[in-house]
Amino acid sequence: MEPIKLKHVEECGQASAAGVKAFVDARYGITAHWGLYSLNGRGEWVYFVERIPYEKYRERLAQFNPKRFCAEEWADLMLETGAKFFLITTKHHDGFCLWDSDLTDFKVTNSAFKRDIIAELAPALADRGIGFHYYYSLVDWTHPAYRNDWDAYVAYYQRQLRELLTRYGKIGGIVFDGYWPRSNITEGVEYFRAGGDWDLTGTYKLIHELQPDAVVANNTHVLPFKGEDYQVWELDLPGENTIGFNTTDIGTLPRVAWWNLNRGWSYAPRTHAVKSADEILGVMARARAKEAVFFLNVGPRPFGDIHPDEQAVLREIGKKRRVYQL
Repeated sequence: MEPIKLKHVEECGQASAAGVKAFVDARYGITAHWGLYSLNGRGEWVYFVERIPYEKYRERLAQFNPKRFCAEEWADLMLETGAKFFLITTKHHDGFCLWDSDLTDFKVTNSAFKRDIIAELAPALADRGIGFHYYYSLVDWTHPAYRNDWDAYVAYYQRQLRELLTRYGKIGGIVFDGYWPRSNITEGVEYFRAGGDWDLTGTYKLIHELQPDAVVANNTHVLPFKGEDYQVWELDLPGENTIGFNTTDIGTLPRVAWWNLNRGWSYAPRTHAVKSADEILGVMARARAKEAVFFLNVGPRPFGDIHPDEQAVLREIGKKRRVYQL
């Protein structure tokens, strides 16, 4: 496949002023890491960490059947906690897609569940006035072109983005992950090493043309590149690097502090440790003092629901924010 051609690829574009303002004014959103990796509850990097053979990992398609999933309930929970937007992992590093992509058979509609998660979330969130944001991994551990035909892979991921940008209505933004210029990964580098240029210029232009109000970020742990609309600190506050891989440099764009409600990013019952509402509200206040939008992550269970302990804390956060007008 040839890479997507755009009219003016020399310019990355930016999100509209209205889109950026809406994002900054939102101040608080929920994110979710959910996929095939949720089945065993050992983290979203399990395919890489345990070096699971691809054909073995694909067997999870027959096991992934989250019958408790209800987009309406998830959207109601977003309202109750006071979140203004919701972000989900449309595709994480393992390459599994939560929508009915025409470009791969490694997708939720080929699982036992057979339903398009993104197609169900989009109207439920829109009906409640909650913005919908996508997480998309640039790294893909299972797509053969990632290691063998770089131009074909770039064309693949850009065409997948076009699907996401055109099928499900208006979105609030996209966060990319997997490209870390300062990464110190030394084992299994073939799982991560890019085979060439990502064509971020063309990618950002594509997004800004098709979804003018959508804000774009790349969780690179360095200062933003041209065409990006905000800067992310993962498990840190802006300007801090307590986790060891963020940057202390603060650029001129809006900023985000991305936190976990539980111990990790995805469902992990062996290390389950949900933070209290008061602890999260304290971090949220510190983020606001640094003029940062606050992302709070949950890890839905393989059954299709957000863990009851996480739900309880989210509702308590919403109640206290309303009472104290936080």
